[in-house]
Amino acid sequence: MAERRMQGLYFNCPEKFSKKHLKTCTMKGIYLLELADDAAVDEGYTDDGVQVSLYALTGVKTGRTMHLAATMGATVLRALVDSGSTYSFLATDTAARLGLPIAARPGLHVGVANGEWVLCIGICEHARVRIGAEDFDIDFYIIPLNGYEMVLGCQWLRTLGPILWDFDRLSMAFWREDNRVKWFGLEADAAPRVDAIGNRDVLELLLVEYVDIFEPPQGLPPPRQFDHHIHLLPRTAPVAMRPYRYPQLLKDEIEKQCDEMLRQGIIRTSTSTFSSLVLLVRKHDKSWRFCVDYRTLNAKTVKDKFPIPVVDEILDELKGARFFTKLDLQSGYHQVLMNPPDIEKTAFHTHHDHFEFLVMSFDLTNAPAMFQALMNDVLKPFIHHFVLVFFDDVLIYSASWVEHLQHVRAVFQVMRENKFALKLSKCLFGEMSMAYLGHIISGQDVAMDLEKIKAVVAWPTPSSVRALRGFPRLDQVLPQVHPGLWCGGGALDQAPQARGVLVVTRSGGGVSSTQGGAHIRSSTVAP
Repeated sequence: MAERRMQGLYFNCPEKFSKKHLKTCTMKGIYLLELADDAAVDEGYTDDGVQVSLYALTGVKTGRTMHLAATMGATVLRALVDSGSTYSFLATDTAARLGLPIAARPGLHVGVANGEWVLCIGICEHARVRIGAEDFDIDFYIIPLNGYEMVLGCQWLRTLGPILWDFDRLSMAFWREDNRVKWFGLEADAAPRVDAIGNRDVLELLLVEYVDIFEPPQGLPPPRQFDHHIHLLPRTAPVAMRPYRYPQLLKDEIEKQCDEMLRQGIIRTSTSTFSSLVLLVRKHDKSWRFCVDYRTLNAKTVKDKFPIPVVDEILDELKGARFFTKLDLQSGYHQVLMNPPDIEKTAFHTHHDHFEFLVMSFDLTNAPAMFQALMNDVLKPFIHHFVLVFFDDVLIYSASWVEHLQHVRAVFQVMRENKFALKLSKCLFGEMSMAYLGHIISGQDVAMDLEKIKAVVAWPTPSSVRALRGFPRLDQVLPQVHPGLWCGGGALDQAPQARGVLVVTRSGGGVSSTQGGAHIRSSTVAP
Protein backbone atom coordinates (compact mmCIF):
# COMPACT_ATOMS: atom_id res chain seq x y z
CA MET A 1 0.00 0.00 0.00
CA ALA A 2 2.88 2.41 0.78
CA GLU A 3 4.41 1.70 -2.63
CA ARG A 4 1.17 2.53 -4.45
CA ARG A 5 0.88 5.76 -2.45
CA MET A 6 4.41 6.76 -3.53
CA GLN A 7 3.48 6.11 -7.17
CA GLY A 8 0.28 8.12 -6.88
CA LEU A 9 -1.96 5.17 -7.66
CA TYR A 10 -5.35 4.30 -6.27
CA PHE A 11 -5.59 1.41 -3.82
CA ASN A 12 -7.89 -0.61 -6.14
CA CYS A 13 -7.25 1.09 -9.47
CA PRO A 14 -4.15 1.05 -11.72
CA GLU A 15 -4.68 4.68 -12.88
CA LYS A 16 -3.12 7.85 -11.48
CA PHE A 17 -4.92 9.80 -8.80
CA SER A 18 -7.03 12.79 -9.92
CA LYS A 19 -10.22 14.41 -8.66
CA LYS A 20 -11.99 13.96 -12.01
CA HIS A 21 -11.10 10.27 -12.17
CA LEU A 22 -12.68 9.67 -8.78
CA LYS A 23 -16.11 10.58 -10.23
CA THR A 24 -15.84 8.28 -13.26
CA CYS A 25 -13.87 5.31 -11.86
CA THR A 26 -15.73 2.03 -12.51
CA MET A 27 -13.76 0.14 -9.83
CA LYS A 28 -14.78 2.30 -6.93
CA GLY A 29 -16.90 0.65 -4.21
CA ILE A 30 -16.91 -0.51 -0.65
CA TYR A 31 -14.55 -3.33 0.19
CA LEU A 32 -14.56 -5.31 3.42
CA LEU A 33 -11.52 -7.28 4.48
CA GLU A 34 -12.54 -9.88 7.08
CA LEU A 35 -10.01 -11.94 8.96
CA ALA A 36 -11.26 -15.48 9.54
CA ASP A 37 -10.92 -17.06 12.94
CA ASP A 38 -8.61 -19.99 12.30
CA ALA A 39 -9.80 -21.77 15.40
CA ALA A 40 -13.39 -21.64 14.17
CA VAL A 41 -12.60 -22.74 10.62
CA ASP A 42 -10.06 -25.43 11.37
CA GLU A 43 -11.87 -28.31 13.05
CA GLY A 44 -8.65 -30.14 13.79
CA TYR A 45 -5.16 -30.91 12.62
CA THR A 46 -2.97 -33.97 12.48
CA ASP A 47 0.71 -34.10 13.31
CA ASP A 48 2.06 -36.36 10.58
CA GLY A 49 4.97 -37.44 12.76
CA VAL A 50 2.78 -38.73 15.61
CA GLN A 51 1.38 -42.17 14.92
CA VAL A 52 0.12 -44.98 17.14
CA SER A 53 -0.14 -48.64 16.14
CA LEU A 54 -3.52 -50.28 15.76
CA TYR A 55 -2.97 -53.00 18.33
CA ALA A 56 -1.65 -50.49 20.88
CA LEU A 57 -4.95 -48.63 20.60
CA THR A 58 -7.11 -51.74 20.84
CA GLY A 59 -5.12 -53.64 23.46
CA VAL A 60 -4.64 -56.72 21.27
CA LYS A 61 -1.68 -58.88 22.27
CA THR A 62 0.59 -60.79 19.87
CA GLY A 63 3.46 -63.21 20.27
CA ARG A 64 5.90 -60.27 20.19
CA THR A 65 4.08 -58.10 22.68
CA MET A 66 6.42 -56.91 25.44
CA HIS A 67 5.16 -55.34 28.65
CA LEU A 68 7.17 -53.56 31.32
CA ALA A 69 6.26 -52.43 34.82
CA ALA A 70 6.50 -48.62 34.76
CA THR A 71 6.12 -46.59 37.96
CA MET A 72 4.73 -43.04 38.03
CA GLY A 73 4.73 -41.66 41.56
CA ALA A 74 3.44 -44.50 43.70
CA THR A 75 1.43 -46.12 40.90
CA VAL A 76 2.69 -49.11 38.93
CA LEU A 77 1.42 -49.18 35.35
CA ARG A 78 1.56 -51.84 32.67
CA ALA A 79 3.43 -50.33 29.72
CA LEU A 80 3.55 -51.67 26.18
CA VAL A 81 6.91 -51.34 24.43
CA ASP A 82 5.79 -50.64 20.87
CA SER A 83 8.15 -50.00 17.98
CA GLY A 84 5.09 -49.44 15.76
CA SER A 85 4.21 -46.19 17.55
CA THR A 86 6.33 -43.15 16.78
CA TYR A 87 5.84 -41.42 20.16
CA SER A 88 4.83 -42.41 23.69
CA PHE A 89 1.19 -42.35 24.77
CA LEU A 90 -0.72 -42.40 28.03
CA ALA A 91 -4.36 -43.45 28.46
CA THR A 92 -6.79 -40.62 29.11
CA ASP A 93 -8.27 -42.23 32.22
CA THR A 94 -4.79 -43.04 33.58
CA ALA A 95 -3.65 -39.42 33.23
CA ALA A 96 -6.80 -38.24 35.00
CA ARG A 97 -6.35 -40.79 37.79
CA LEU A 98 -2.75 -39.71 38.38
CA GLY A 99 -3.65 -36.01 38.24
CA LEU A 100 -0.90 -35.24 35.72
CA PRO A 101 -0.57 -31.72 34.26
CA ILE A 102 -1.65 -31.71 30.63
CA ALA A 103 -0.84 -29.01 28.10
CA ALA A 104 -4.00 -28.78 26.00
CA ARG A 105 -3.71 -29.12 22.22
CA PRO A 106 -7.21 -28.29 20.90
CA GLY A 107 -8.00 -30.09 17.67
CA LEU A 108 -4.86 -32.25 17.66
CA HIS A 109 -5.34 -35.69 16.12
CA VAL A 110 -2.99 -38.67 16.22
CA GLY A 111 -2.69 -40.84 13.13
CA VAL A 112 -3.34 -44.58 13.24
CA ALA A 113 -1.51 -47.12 11.11
CA ASN A 114 -4.66 -47.96 9.12
CA GLY A 115 -5.15 -44.35 7.98
CA GLU A 116 -7.67 -43.26 10.60
CA TRP A 117 -7.05 -40.88 13.50
CA VAL A 118 -7.97 -40.41 17.15
CA LEU A 119 -8.41 -37.20 19.11
CA CYS A 120 -5.54 -36.20 21.42
CA ILE A 121 -6.58 -34.03 24.37
CA GLY A 122 -3.06 -32.77 25.04
CA ILE A 123 0.55 -33.54 25.98
CA CYS A 124 2.05 -34.34 29.37
CA GLU A 125 5.63 -33.08 29.16
CA HIS A 126 8.65 -34.39 31.08
CA ALA A 127 6.69 -36.95 33.08
CA ARG A 128 8.96 -38.88 35.44
CA VAL A 129 8.79 -42.65 34.84
CA ARG A 130 10.82 -45.34 36.61
CA ILE A 131 11.42 -48.69 34.90
CA GLY A 132 13.46 -51.09 36.97
CA ALA A 133 16.17 -48.95 38.55
CA GLU A 134 16.22 -46.37 35.72
CA ASP A 135 14.45 -43.00 35.68
CA PHE A 136 13.25 -41.28 32.51
CA ASP A 137 11.56 -37.98 31.65
CA ILE A 138 9.11 -38.77 28.85
CA ASP A 139 6.66 -36.66 26.87
CA PHE A 140 3.29 -38.43 26.57
CA TYR A 141 0.46 -37.78 24.14
CA ILE A 142 -2.84 -38.30 25.99
CA ILE A 143 -5.27 -40.44 23.96
CA PRO A 144 -7.95 -43.06 24.74
CA LEU A 145 -6.25 -46.47 25.01
CA ASN A 146 -8.08 -49.75 25.41
CA GLY A 147 -6.23 -52.50 27.25
CA TYR A 148 -3.03 -50.57 27.97
CA GLU A 149 -2.25 -47.75 30.38
CA MET A 150 0.97 -46.62 28.71
CA VAL A 151 2.65 -47.06 25.33
CA LEU A 152 6.41 -46.48 25.00
CA GLY A 153 7.17 -45.71 21.38
CA CYS A 154 10.12 -45.08 19.10
CA GLN A 155 10.87 -41.58 20.39
CA TRP A 156 11.68 -43.04 23.81
CA LEU A 157 13.37 -46.16 22.39
CA ARG A 158 15.83 -43.98 20.45
CA THR A 159 17.07 -42.46 23.70
CA LEU A 160 18.26 -45.90 24.83
CA GLY A 161 20.76 -46.25 22.02
CA PRO A 162 21.51 -49.70 20.53
CA ILE A 163 19.16 -52.35 21.95
CA LEU A 164 19.56 -56.12 22.00
CA TRP A 165 15.99 -57.36 21.83
CA ASP A 166 15.15 -61.05 22.34
CA PHE A 167 11.55 -61.72 21.33
CA ASP A 168 11.69 -65.38 22.33
CA ARG A 169 12.62 -64.58 25.93
CA LEU A 170 10.95 -61.16 25.79
CA SER A 171 13.99 -59.33 27.08
CA MET A 172 15.80 -56.15 26.05
CA ALA A 173 19.35 -55.08 26.94
CA PHE A 174 21.22 -51.80 26.38
CA TRP A 175 23.98 -49.61 27.86
CA ARG A 176 23.15 -46.51 29.89
CA GLU A 177 25.82 -44.34 31.53
CA ASP A 178 28.38 -47.14 31.20
CA ASN A 179 26.06 -49.60 32.93
CA ARG A 180 24.46 -52.57 31.22
CA VAL A 181 20.70 -52.61 31.72
CA LYS A 182 18.58 -55.68 31.02
CA TRP A 183 14.83 -55.86 31.37
CA PHE A 184 12.50 -58.83 31.12
CA GLY A 185 8.92 -58.43 29.97
CA LEU A 186 5.99 -59.15 32.24
CA GLU A 187 4.18 -62.41 31.81
CA ALA A 188 1.26 -62.10 29.43
CA ASP A 189 -1.55 -64.34 28.29
CA ALA A 190 -0.68 -66.77 25.53
CA ALA A 191 -1.16 -65.14 22.14
CA PRO A 192 -0.50 -66.26 18.59
CA ARG A 193 2.72 -65.11 16.96
CA VAL A 194 2.24 -62.94 13.90
CA ASP A 195 4.67 -61.08 11.69
CA ALA A 196 2.30 -58.44 10.37
CA ILE A 197 -1.02 -57.17 11.60
CA GLY A 198 -3.78 -55.99 9.29
CA ASN A 199 -7.26 -54.75 10.03
CA ARG A 200 -8.97 -58.15 10.10
CA ASP A 201 -6.00 -59.77 11.82
CA VAL A 202 -6.40 -57.52 14.84
CA LEU A 203 -10.06 -58.54 15.11
CA GLU A 204 -9.13 -62.22 14.88
CA LEU A 205 -6.55 -61.79 17.63
CA LEU A 206 -9.23 -60.14 19.74
CA LEU A 207 -11.46 -63.18 19.26
CA VAL A 208 -8.59 -65.45 20.29
CA GLU A 209 -8.00 -63.39 23.42
CA TYR A 210 -11.66 -63.72 24.43
CA VAL A 211 -12.22 -67.27 23.18
CA ASP A 212 -13.55 -68.29 26.62
CA ILE A 213 -16.77 -66.31 26.17
CA PHE A 214 -17.66 -68.48 23.14
CA GLU A 215 -17.45 -71.75 25.06
CA PRO A 216 -20.70 -73.49 26.12
CA PRO A 217 -21.74 -72.48 29.64
CA GLN A 218 -20.83 -74.96 32.36
CA GLY A 219 -23.13 -75.30 35.34
CA LEU A 220 -25.50 -72.65 36.60
CA PRO A 221 -25.09 -68.92 35.90
CA PRO A 222 -23.97 -66.69 38.80
CA PRO A 223 -26.58 -64.93 40.98
CA ARG A 224 -27.43 -61.48 39.66
CA GLN A 225 -29.67 -58.59 40.59
CA PHE A 226 -32.16 -59.67 37.93
CA ASP A 227 -32.78 -63.30 38.88
CA HIS A 228 -36.22 -64.24 37.60
CA HIS A 229 -39.21 -63.95 39.93
CA ILE A 230 -42.76 -65.24 39.38
CA HIS A 231 -45.36 -63.16 41.23
CA LEU A 232 -48.80 -64.79 41.18
CA LEU A 233 -52.13 -63.01 41.49
CA PRO A 234 -53.65 -63.01 44.99
CA ARG A 235 -55.35 -66.24 46.12
CA THR A 236 -53.93 -68.25 43.22
CA ALA A 237 -53.88 -72.00 43.79
CA PRO A 238 -50.97 -74.09 42.47
CA VAL A 239 -51.30 -74.68 38.73
CA ALA A 240 -51.52 -78.40 37.90
CA MET A 241 -52.46 -79.62 34.41
CA ARG A 242 -53.41 -83.11 33.29
CA PRO A 243 -50.64 -84.76 31.23
CA TYR A 244 -50.79 -85.23 27.49
CA ARG A 245 -50.58 -88.60 25.82
CA TYR A 246 -47.42 -88.78 23.71
CA PRO A 247 -46.59 -91.20 20.88
CA GLN A 248 -43.51 -93.35 21.41
CA LEU A 249 -41.36 -91.22 19.05
CA LEU A 250 -42.00 -88.11 21.14
CA LYS A 251 -41.47 -90.00 24.38
CA ASP A 252 -37.97 -90.94 23.28
CA GLU A 253 -37.21 -87.33 22.31
CA ILE A 254 -38.57 -85.96 25.60
CA GLU A 255 -36.45 -88.38 27.60
CA LYS A 256 -33.39 -87.49 25.53
CA GLN A 257 -33.79 -83.75 26.02
CA CYS A 258 -34.58 -84.06 29.72
CA ASP A 259 -31.45 -86.17 30.23
CA GLU A 260 -29.39 -83.49 28.45
CA MET A 261 -30.83 -80.69 30.61
CA LEU A 262 -30.17 -82.76 33.73
CA ARG A 263 -26.57 -83.20 32.59
CA GLN A 264 -26.24 -79.43 32.05
CA GLY A 265 -27.70 -78.80 35.50
CA ILE A 266 -30.47 -76.45 34.35
CA ILE A 267 -33.30 -78.71 35.62
CA ARG A 268 -33.72 -81.10 38.53
CA THR A 269 -36.33 -83.60 39.68
CA SER A 270 -39.19 -81.98 41.54
CA THR A 271 -41.82 -82.65 44.20
CA SER A 272 -43.65 -79.37 43.53
CA THR A 273 -47.44 -79.08 43.63
CA PHE A 274 -47.20 -77.06 40.39
CA SER A 275 -47.24 -78.98 37.14
CA SER A 276 -47.28 -77.75 33.54
CA LEU A 277 -47.21 -79.72 30.30
CA VAL A 278 -44.48 -80.40 27.75
CA LEU A 279 -44.81 -79.80 24.02
CA LEU A 280 -42.38 -80.62 21.22
CA VAL A 281 -42.38 -78.27 18.22
CA ARG A 282 -40.63 -78.91 14.92
CA LYS A 283 -37.80 -76.55 13.99
CA HIS A 284 -36.79 -75.56 10.45
CA ASP A 285 -33.97 -78.10 10.55
CA LYS A 286 -36.49 -80.87 11.44
CA SER A 287 -35.18 -81.17 15.00
CA TRP A 288 -37.48 -80.77 18.02
CA ARG A 289 -37.82 -77.72 20.24
CA PHE A 290 -38.62 -78.50 23.87
CA CYS A 291 -41.44 -76.24 25.10
CA VAL A 292 -43.34 -76.11 28.36
CA ASP A 293 -46.99 -75.08 28.15
CA TYR A 294 -47.08 -72.38 30.82
CA ARG A 295 -50.22 -70.71 29.45
CA THR A 296 -52.28 -71.38 32.57
CA LEU A 297 -49.44 -70.29 34.87
CA ASN A 298 -48.82 -67.18 32.75
CA ALA A 299 -52.49 -66.20 32.94
CA LYS A 300 -52.22 -66.10 36.74
CA THR A 301 -48.89 -64.24 36.80
CA VAL A 302 -48.57 -60.51 37.51
CA LYS A 303 -47.16 -59.01 34.31
CA ASP A 304 -43.95 -56.99 34.36
CA LYS A 305 -44.08 -53.53 32.78
CA PHE A 306 -40.45 -53.15 31.74
CA PRO A 307 -40.48 -51.37 28.35
CA ILE A 308 -39.45 -53.40 25.33
CA PRO A 309 -37.45 -51.36 22.75
CA VAL A 310 -39.23 -50.22 19.60
CA VAL A 311 -37.29 -51.45 16.58
CA ASP A 312 -37.79 -48.26 14.54
CA GLU A 313 -36.50 -46.13 17.39
CA ILE A 314 -33.37 -48.13 18.16
CA LEU A 315 -32.41 -48.29 14.48
CA ASP A 316 -32.38 -44.47 14.43
CA GLU A 317 -29.25 -44.69 16.61
CA LEU A 318 -27.21 -46.08 13.69
CA LYS A 319 -26.77 -42.79 11.85
CA GLY A 320 -23.11 -42.30 10.96
CA ALA A 321 -22.06 -45.88 11.80
CA ARG A 322 -19.94 -47.79 9.26
CA PHE A 323 -18.83 -50.96 11.07
CA PHE A 324 -21.10 -53.46 12.80
CA THR A 325 -20.72 -56.53 15.01
CA LYS A 326 -23.70 -58.67 16.02
CA LEU A 327 -23.54 -60.90 19.10
CA ASP A 328 -25.98 -63.67 19.98
CA LEU A 329 -26.10 -65.35 23.38
CA GLN A 330 -26.16 -69.13 23.76
CA SER A 331 -29.66 -69.94 25.03
CA GLY A 332 -29.73 -66.51 26.62
CA TYR A 333 -32.71 -67.11 28.91
CA HIS A 334 -30.98 -70.17 30.38
CA GLN A 335 -28.15 -67.87 31.50
CA VAL A 336 -30.47 -66.26 34.08
CA LEU A 337 -31.09 -67.93 37.45
CA MET A 338 -34.55 -68.51 38.88
CA ASN A 339 -35.29 -66.89 42.22
CA PRO A 340 -35.07 -69.89 44.63
CA PRO A 341 -38.61 -69.52 46.12
CA ASP A 342 -40.06 -69.46 42.58
CA ILE A 343 -38.30 -72.57 41.27
CA GLU A 344 -41.21 -74.82 42.26
CA LYS A 345 -43.59 -72.79 40.05
CA THR A 346 -41.66 -73.81 36.92
CA ALA A 347 -42.34 -77.52 37.50
CA PHE A 348 -43.42 -79.63 34.54
CA HIS A 349 -44.18 -83.29 34.16
CA THR A 350 -43.54 -85.78 31.41
CA HIS A 351 -44.62 -89.36 30.89
CA HIS A 352 -41.73 -90.56 33.06
CA ASP A 353 -40.89 -87.94 35.72
CA HIS A 354 -41.47 -84.53 37.31
CA PHE A 355 -38.90 -81.71 36.87
CA GLU A 356 -38.39 -78.02 37.64
CA PHE A 357 -36.16 -75.34 36.11
CA LEU A 358 -33.24 -73.82 37.98
CA VAL A 359 -32.85 -71.21 35.23
CA MET A 360 -35.37 -68.98 33.48
CA SER A 361 -37.48 -70.89 30.97
CA PHE A 362 -38.18 -69.49 27.50
CA ASP A 363 -41.94 -69.91 27.91
CA LEU A 364 -42.58 -67.79 31.01
CA THR A 365 -44.63 -64.65 30.37
CA ASN A 366 -42.21 -62.20 32.00
CA ALA A 367 -39.05 -63.80 30.63
CA PRO A 368 -38.60 -61.32 27.72
CA ALA A 369 -39.04 -58.26 29.94
CA MET A 370 -36.72 -59.67 32.61
CA PHE A 371 -34.02 -60.53 30.09
CA GLN A 372 -34.24 -57.09 28.45
CA ALA A 373 -33.88 -55.46 31.88
CA LEU A 374 -30.83 -57.61 32.64
CA MET A 375 -29.08 -56.83 29.35
CA ASN A 376 -29.86 -53.12 29.70
CA ASP A 377 -28.31 -53.14 33.17
CA VAL A 378 -25.17 -55.05 32.11
CA LEU A 379 -24.54 -52.93 29.00
CA LYS A 380 -25.87 -49.66 30.42
CA PRO A 381 -22.58 -47.68 29.97
CA PHE A 382 -22.58 -48.49 26.24
CA ILE A 383 -26.25 -48.30 25.22
CA HIS A 384 -27.06 -45.32 22.95
CA HIS A 385 -23.31 -44.75 22.52
CA PHE A 386 -22.21 -47.77 20.50
CA VAL A 387 -24.47 -50.67 21.55
CA LEU A 388 -28.06 -51.64 20.76
CA VAL A 389 -29.78 -54.41 22.73
CA PHE A 390 -32.92 -56.24 21.64
CA PHE A 391 -33.31 -59.21 24.00
CA ASP A 392 -30.36 -61.52 23.26
CA ASP A 393 -29.33 -59.73 20.04
CA VAL A 394 -26.54 -57.26 20.80
CA LEU A 395 -25.35 -54.90 18.06
CA ILE A 396 -22.08 -52.97 18.30
CA TYR A 397 -21.79 -50.06 15.86
CA SER A 398 -18.95 -47.61 15.24
CA ALA A 399 -17.98 -44.83 12.86
CA SER A 400 -14.35 -45.97 12.43
CA TRP A 401 -12.45 -49.25 12.52
CA VAL A 402 -10.27 -48.17 15.45
CA GLU A 403 -13.32 -47.25 17.51
CA HIS A 404 -15.00 -50.50 16.52
CA LEU A 405 -12.15 -52.63 17.83
CA GLN A 406 -12.19 -50.69 21.09
CA HIS A 407 -15.97 -51.04 21.38
CA VAL A 408 -15.89 -54.78 20.68
CA ARG A 409 -13.20 -55.27 23.33
CA ALA A 410 -15.22 -53.30 25.89
CA VAL A 411 -18.34 -55.42 25.28
CA PHE A 412 -16.33 -58.67 25.32
CA GLN A 413 -14.84 -57.67 28.68
CA VAL A 414 -18.28 -57.02 30.16
CA MET A 415 -19.53 -60.37 28.84
CA ARG A 416 -16.57 -62.11 30.46
CA GLU A 417 -17.03 -60.33 33.80
CA ASN A 418 -20.74 -61.21 33.90
CA LYS A 419 -20.22 -64.84 32.82
CA PHE A 420 -22.27 -64.59 29.63
CA ALA A 421 -21.63 -67.13 26.85
CA LEU A 422 -21.96 -66.17 23.17
CA LYS A 423 -22.84 -68.48 20.28
CA LEU A 424 -20.03 -68.06 17.75
CA SER A 425 -21.97 -69.55 14.83
CA LYS A 426 -24.62 -66.81 15.10
CA CYS A 427 -22.24 -63.87 15.61
CA LEU A 428 -20.95 -61.54 12.89
CA PHE A 429 -17.85 -59.41 13.39
CA GLY A 430 -16.65 -56.19 11.77
CA GLU A 431 -19.15 -56.15 8.90
CA MET A 432 -20.08 -53.09 6.86
CA SER A 433 -23.54 -54.46 6.08
CA MET A 434 -25.65 -57.10 7.81
CA ALA A 435 -29.20 -58.21 8.56
CA TYR A 436 -30.52 -57.06 11.93
CA LEU A 437 -34.08 -57.18 13.27
CA GLY A 438 -35.63 -57.66 9.83
CA HIS A 439 -33.60 -54.85 8.25
CA ILE A 440 -30.40 -54.54 6.26
CA ILE A 441 -28.13 -52.04 8.01
CA SER A 442 -25.09 -50.42 6.42
CA GLY A 443 -23.10 -47.22 6.45
CA GLN A 444 -25.46 -45.75 3.84
CA ASP A 445 -28.89 -46.42 5.32
CA VAL A 446 -31.25 -48.86 6.99
CA ALA A 447 -33.37 -50.80 4.49
CA MET A 448 -36.04 -53.47 4.79
CA ASP A 449 -34.86 -57.06 4.34
CA LEU A 450 -36.77 -58.14 1.23
CA GLU A 451 -36.77 -61.74 2.44
CA LYS A 452 -39.05 -60.64 5.27
CA ILE A 453 -41.71 -59.06 3.06
CA LYS A 454 -42.07 -61.68 0.34
CA ALA A 455 -45.52 -62.63 1.61
CA VAL A 456 -46.68 -59.01 1.48
CA VAL A 457 -45.31 -58.38 -2.00
CA ALA A 458 -46.76 -61.65 -3.29
CA TRP A 459 -50.21 -61.05 -1.79
CA PRO A 460 -52.81 -62.28 -4.33
CA THR A 461 -54.71 -59.62 -6.21
CA PRO A 462 -58.31 -59.26 -4.91
CA SER A 463 -60.65 -60.09 -7.80
CA SER A 464 -64.01 -59.95 -6.03
CA VAL A 465 -65.81 -58.19 -3.22
CA ARG A 466 -65.50 -61.36 -1.15
CA ALA A 467 -61.72 -61.40 -1.65
CA LEU A 468 -61.55 -57.69 -0.88
CA ARG A 469 -63.20 -58.31 2.50
CA GLY A 470 -60.25 -60.53 3.35
CA PHE A 471 -57.77 -57.94 2.13
CA PRO A 472 -55.66 -56.83 5.15
CA ARG A 473 -55.30 -53.21 6.14
CA LEU A 474 -52.04 -52.86 4.23
CA ASP A 475 -52.51 -49.10 4.19
CA GLN A 476 -51.53 -49.20 7.86
CA VAL A 477 -48.84 -51.86 7.57
CA LEU A 478 -46.94 -51.09 4.37
CA PRO A 479 -45.52 -47.64 5.24
CA GLN A 480 -44.01 -49.18 8.37
CA VAL A 481 -42.63 -52.17 6.46
CA HIS A 482 -40.96 -50.23 3.66
CA PRO A 483 -41.01 -46.51 2.76
CA GLY A 484 -41.26 -47.41 -0.93
CA LEU A 485 -44.53 -49.31 -0.47
CA TRP A 486 -47.82 -47.47 -0.40
CA CYS A 487 -51.40 -48.62 -0.19
CA GLY A 488 -54.21 -46.20 -0.82
CA GLY A 489 -56.66 -48.11 1.34
CA GLY A 490 -58.68 -45.21 2.60
CA ALA A 491 -61.71 -46.35 0.62
CA LEU A 492 -61.36 -50.05 1.38
CA ASP A 493 -64.04 -49.73 4.04
CA GLN A 494 -66.53 -48.44 1.48
CA ALA A 495 -65.49 -50.73 -1.39
CA PRO A 496 -67.35 -53.87 -0.25
CA GLN A 497 -70.59 -51.89 0.05
CA ALA A 498 -70.21 -50.39 -3.42
CA ARG A 499 -72.36 -51.90 -6.14
CA GLY A 500 -71.16 -52.93 -9.53
CA VAL A 501 -68.28 -54.98 -10.86
CA LEU A 502 -64.99 -54.82 -9.00
CA VAL A 503 -61.97 -54.96 -11.28
CA VAL A 504 -58.51 -55.11 -9.73
CA THR A 505 -55.46 -54.98 -11.99
CA ARG A 506 -51.71 -54.69 -11.62
CA SER A 507 -50.33 -51.46 -13.00
CA GLY A 508 -47.30 -49.31 -12.43
CA GLY A 509 -45.45 -52.05 -10.59
CA GLY A 510 -48.25 -52.59 -8.09
CA VAL A 511 -51.91 -53.38 -7.61
CA SER A 512 -54.68 -50.97 -8.47
CA SER A 513 -58.44 -51.20 -8.13
CA THR A 514 -60.87 -49.40 -10.39
CA GLN A 515 -63.51 -49.39 -7.66
CA GLY A 516 -63.11 -48.45 -4.04
CA GLY A 517 -59.78 -46.74 -4.57
CA ALA A 518 -57.57 -49.58 -3.29
CA HIS A 519 -54.04 -49.20 -4.63
CA ILE A 520 -50.68 -50.68 -3.82
CA ARG A 521 -47.64 -49.11 -5.38
CA SER A 522 -44.04 -50.12 -4.94
CA SER A 523 -41.12 -47.97 -5.95
CA THR A 524 -38.51 -50.54 -5.06
CA VAL A 525 -40.18 -53.96 -5.02
CA ALA A 526 -41.33 -55.65 -8.19
CA PRO A 527 -44.67 -57.49 -7.92
